[in-house]
Amino acid sequence: MIKITVPATSANLGIGYDTLGMAVSLYSHFTFDRADSLQITGCPEEFQNENNLVYVSFVDALREWGVEPFPVKLHIETEVPVARGLGSSSTCVVAGIMAAAALTGHTVDRAELVRIATAVEGHPDNVAPAILGGAVCSFTPEGDLPRCLRYEVSDRLRFITIIPPYEVHTSEARKVVPQEVPLSTAVWQMGRIAGMTRGLETGDLDLVAAANDDRLQEPYRRVLIPDYEDIRRVCLEGGAKTMWISGSGSTLMAATDDTIVAKFLQVRLRENFPACETHILTCDTEGAQIEYL
Repeated sequence: MIKITVPATSANLGIGYDTLGMAVSLYSHFTFDRADSLQITGCPEEFQNENNLVYVSFVDALREWGVEPFPVKLHIETEVPVARGLGSSSTCVVAGIMAAAALTGHTVDRAELVRIATAVEGHPDNVAPAILGGAVCSFTPEGDLPRCLRYEVSDRLRFITIIPPYEVHTSEARKVVPQEVPLSTAVWQMGRIAGMTRGLETGDLDLVAAANDDRLQEPYRRVLIPDYEDIRRVCLEGGAKTMWISGSGSTLMAATDDTIVAKFLQVRLRENFPACETHILTCDTEGAQIEYL
């Protein structure tokens, strides 16, 4: 039996639409064992079948390596909510691929994991940090494999994560984003991506806040999150330096470098938004992990 642990991720980090992502200290745990028939527990009954994304990814990886798919006993325990912008689907994809390798004795490195997971997920902005840990800037050259630039994130930083009780599906969030933008907007974004990555590395929150001024997607997606403006106001008034939409939402993520401020802000958020789930997270530096039980 094996256990695979995969961190949640926050894609985009405000300014880095479809390019930046960061692993955070919220986790999904998956245990796998060979079985005579497919058995899935720990998730809603509607996902306890061969269409479960974990098992689909498991089967896809086996076929990638020319191995005949076989049934498993799979148990899922997750802290990562579905369709909230924290990379829940990526945790499933990564776990399925890693399990396929482990249960067949197929050795894969992290670059191979990113390649296969990107093929399944369609883009690397969530799967890359889930596999590599840290903050990752990803791009895929024409006709080539994904390139992933990994950045360490200062351990001083705390990310106050606010999860509303409603979903924002990525497909809907993409519909509201313009497909073409002026050159001035593209230029605006480019320097700020460099500012965001350097600020996260050094723990310079003033730089992070200055860089986090997106014009590509957040102005359009915030309307899909009814609590956006109120939560942003409470976060900034409560001592956070900045806030962004995590992935396509509905989760919002604020940043501070003071643990006391983070705790006071969490109390304030819980008082003002009792229906929202809140966490104080750090950047996960290890990425996906596997152990034999």
